[in-house]
Amino acid sequence: KPDISCDDPADIEYNAIKTWAIDRPDILKTPEGFKRSLELRRDFSRIDAYYIAPSGKKLRTLNEIAAFIEANPKYQDVKLSDFSFTSPKIMEDTIPEDVS
Repeated sequence: KPDISCDDPADIEYNAIKTWAIDRPDILKTPEGFKRSLELRRDFSRIDAYYIAPSGKKLRTLNEIAAFIEANPKYQDVKLSDFSFTSPKIMEDTIPEDVS
């Protein structure tokens, strides 16, 4: 954000009211037309990453992305290396105590 420094108060404070996760800093920018989506599992064990193709189809693996690109010549310039299924790390101290 412009005109914001580290000395300014945060927009939100870290606490255990919500479950927090930290994404890796090296995740590439999602290719244009695609959306990266993250889903927290009900048991809070991990977060699953997947992509939504421009057609709206959910793509869960690099093989599915490759098949989509091959079937849609409009996206032939999109590289598989632009996609990452690396999931964020869940901050364990913010997982609800009643989760088994």
